[in-house]
Amino acid sequence: MLTVRPFITNRYIAALLPVYGVALTHAYVIVSSPPPQGADMTIEYALLVFITLPVVIVTLGAVYFMWNSKGKQDDDPDENTFDNTSEPSETISDKLTDQKTDTQSVVDLVTEDKKANYKDKEHNTNSNEKT
Repeated sequence: MLTVRPFITNRYIAALLPVYGVALTHAYVIVSSPPPQGADMTIEYALLVFITLPVVIVTLGAVYFMWNSKGKQDDDPDENTFDNTSEPSETISDKLTDQKTDTQSVVDLVTEDKKANYKDKEHNTNSNEKT
């Protein structure tokens, strides 16, 4: 957000940066402060259980979701139809022109039928009036 172009373009890896930042901060607090009075644990145990294990689990989850999303993009071409299979504007324009031409030809046929029916009615009316 600070720059126009991000340094890390993969959103899963970028989401891990705050996780690692919080983990390092907590590790520093654990190492620099004395353990609680009633706790029988070493600094190594605290770092392993409260820092390393959660970071490993979150990292594996991010890798799994990253791998899973890439599989969906490869398997499902309809998901990114705008990016992968969008038609050029010329093709869309040609389709619209063809539709207009088809519609105009239908309108012309209907108009010709109406004119022919009107002339027939006029002709029949004139022949009836003469008799």
